[in-house]
Amino acid sequence: MLRFVFIFTALLATTPASAATSVKQVQQLLEQQKYLDAANAGEQLLQQSPGHAHTRFLTAYAYQMSAQTDKAVVLYQDLIKDKPDLPEPRNNLAMIYLAQGDYDRASQLLVDALNTSPSYAIAYDNLSQIYKGIASEAYRRAVSESGEPAKYTHKIELTALTNLEAADQEPIVEEIPDTQKTRVNFANQETLLIEQVKDWATAWSSKDFAAYTGFYTPEYRAQFESHGQWVEYRRKRIARPGAIKVEVNDIQIKWRSENRAIIDFKQAYDSPGYSDRVVKRLGFSRVGSQWKITEEQVLSAL
Repeated sequence: MLRFVFIFTALLATTPASAATSVKQVQQLLEQQKYLDAANAGEQLLQQSPGHAHTRFLTAYAYQMSAQTDKAVVLYQDLIKDKPDLPEPRNNLAMIYLAQGDYDRASQLLVDALNTSPSYAIAYDNLSQIYKGIASEAYRRAVSESGEPAKYTHKIELTALTNLEAADQEPIVEEIPDTQKTRVNFANQETLLIEQVKDWATAWSSKDFAAYTGFYTPEYRAQFESHGQWVEYRRKRIARPGAIKVEVNDIQIKWRSENRAIIDFKQAYDSPGYSDRVVKRLGFSRVGSQWKITEEQVLSAL
C-alpha cells in the first residue's frame, strides 16, 4: 500500500479562476482515488495549458495510479527535462521503475532527486527502503542458494507525491472571492495551529495522556492496524518512569487547502533513557471547529 503525501502551496491568486478550479478538480479526483477521471480531466486541462508543470505532474500521477504507466513515464520524463530542479517527478518515476524490477534506474532517479534538492527527506527515505530491499534479497538468495530472480520490491513501501513544492511561475490556488479576507483568515488559523503544536508538546511533556491523544483524529493509527493499538502503544511509552521534556521551535506552516495544513518544526526530546533532536512534521485537518493531527513523521535528525 502506497503512502501518499499531499503538499499544497497557498500563494496569492495570479491565474484565472477557471484554471484554478480545473486543477482543483483534478486534485479532488485524486484524493477520491478516481484516477481515470483525474487523468481525463488533466488531459483536458493540458490541451489549454500544455506546459503547466503542476497539471502535467497531477496527470502523470493519475496515469501511474490507474496502471497506465507508459503514459505516466512520458509525462514524468518530459517534466524532468523541462523542470530539472524538481525532485518530485523523479521520486514518482522511480516508483514505476522499481515496480518493473529496474532497481538501478529507480535508485539513480532518487540519487538525482537528492542532487537537485539535498534536503528532500522523502527521497532519502525511499532510497533507504530500496537499499534495504536489495540487501534483504541478497541475503535471502545467499542463504537459500535460490536461482530465482531477485525481487527487490518485496515489502518496500515508497512515498508517492501528488503535488509539487514549487513549479510554475504562476502558482495555482483555489478561487478566492475576497483575497484580503482570506489572508487574514489564514493568519488567524496559523496562530491557532502554532499554539496547537505547542500545547501538544506540553501535554506530552506533562504526561497528560488524555490531552495528548486528544490532539489526534479518532482514525489516527500511524503504522498500527487500528487507532486503539496506537493508543495503547503510546500509553506504554509515555507512562514509563521518569520525566519527559519536549520542546518545539522554528515552526513553519504549509497550507494544503483551507482545511488542511502541514507543520514542520524542530523538536528536542529528553527523558531519563533517551534524548534526540529531530525535524518533525505534523499534518493537521480541520474537524468541525478544531484542528486534529492526521499524520506524524520525523523528517531528519539534527
